[in-house]
Amino acid sequence: MARLVALLAALYCCFPSGPAFADDASKQLVGSWKLTSWTIQIVGGDASEPFGPNPKGRALFTPDGFAAFIIVGANRKPATNNEETAALLKSLLAYTGKFTIDGDKFTTKVDMSGNELLTGQDQVRFFKLEGDRLSIRTPELVSSVGIYQGKKVVGTLTWERER
Repeated sequence: MARLVALLAALYCCFPSGPAFADDASKQLVGSWKLTSWTIQIVGGDASEPFGPNPKGRALFTPDGFAAFIIVGANRKPATNNEETAALLKSLLAYTGKFTIDGDKFTTKVDMSGNELLTGQDQVRFFKLEGDRLSIRTPELVSSVGIYQGKKVVGTLTWERER
């Protein structure tokens, strides 16, 4: 009996509980989430709201491991010319892909995106889940778009579960 207990203890030490956490976290993320805020912090500088103080957005996580994100700026209006159409595209962020979880990090392998620079890339994010509130943070990265181009930034998005 003592040998069995020792064997079980050794097996427990060899197989950490990470995969179980990942499965639990995946199940907890499944559903629809509404964006409540998005800020970008320039490392060593100011924070801003890239799509304004009331961006609209939805994140979807499916039971089979796919994620979809769409975020648009507040107060968008239909375009009436090419310049307005271009402005609409600049106030849109969308991508989908298969996601995996490792601890507090999830990675989306982007299969489609409104910005072709993202297609085929891994989008790494850190998350914290508290009840029906989900906080997602980017790692520190050098931005390649917009007013943040060439600057080190961290983005933080806050979501509420939709019922």
